[in-house]
Amino acid sequence: MRQKINNKQLIVLAVIVFLLVIMMIISLIYIRKQVDRTNQISDEEYKEYIRHYAFITESLEDNFWSEVYDGAEEFGEGEDVYLERMGEGLDINYSKEELLKIAIASRVDGIILEGDASKEIRLLIDEAVADGIPVVTVLTDSYDSKRQSFVGIGSYNLGREYGRQIVRIATKETKEALILMDTVSEDSGQNLIFNGIKETLANEGNHLTLQLNTLAVNEDTPYSEEEAIRNIFLYQDELPDIIICLSEKNTISAYQAVIDYNLVGQVDILGYYVTDTILNAISRNVISATIAVDTEQMGVHSVKALDEYIETGHVSDFVTMDVNTVMSNNVEEYLHNAANEDNE
Repeated sequence: MRQKINNKQLIVLAVIVFLLVIMMIISLIYIRKQVDRTNQISDEEYKEYIRHYAFITESLEDNFWSEVYDGAEEFGEGEDVYLERMGEGLDINYSKEELLKIAIASRVDGIILEGDASKEIRLLIDEAVADGIPVVTVLTDSYDSKRQSFVGIGSYNLGREYGRQIVRIATKETKEALILMDTVSEDSGQNLIFNGIKETLANEGNHLTLQLNTLAVNEDTPYSEEEAIRNIFLYQDELPDIIICLSEKNTISAYQAVIDYNLVGQVDILGYYVTDTILNAISRNVISATIAVDTEQMGVHSVKALDEYIETGHVSDFVTMDVNTVMSNNVEEYLHNAANEDNE
């Protein structure tokens, strides 16, 4: 009986050993395949870069910033610059301030940043520069910081262009033009836009009697801007005759509100940026005009500014971008160009 038990134990042990050997062989085959695959990927995709730049913006979903990044990344690739879009692909949504801290701690070679007027961003820029990391602000500047260069649009000239468009579409019956501004009231760029509009109306629109007002739009939550714009149509006793939007999101929200409340033709929208939605709205005369920014050029000049500073120690304090106004008389050209890009 004891011999039988021992034989059974030996058989079970042999089966276990056999299964373990099989599992080990399978594991070795899998590991070998993974190593071969990794080597193949490394041979195909591995590339050495001479510099590592960080690209930091408030939003990762904004089409405007995606296009600026694409332009910068493509140009950087040709210059052996690796441009990392900070925050992309992460499970946690870090704030712009947190991403800037991560970039500084990572000791990147340079930072391209959507600036703003907040004290925390200004101090972090100064910290980066003190650590030997040059910073270029894009579209919105961080005034009084130690950033090396600002790549953007002349805010005052942008305001003048909005002012000209107001003069173009306004009549003697136009009572109010409302500018949608974000809640960072100390942003000097916005104040320059307002002054540009105001002075243009005084000089070129002195035949008009409209009132120029502003509305601070809260951008703290994803839908706060949309809600604030809808409240204009729901709760104001008199609707503004013209709404001036200084961002892509506000332009889309204002356009959608005019459609939803059946107010096409009663409220004119002056927008910002170019998307298929905005272009189609202009062709349908729902949006009167929009300011088109060359996003690719903005991305390219941002990388160039960092390269120039690192290589020479000098760079222009302000690099101005080109802007165009898209209206009903030239929107077909933009739609045609957009269709060609989609087909490529």
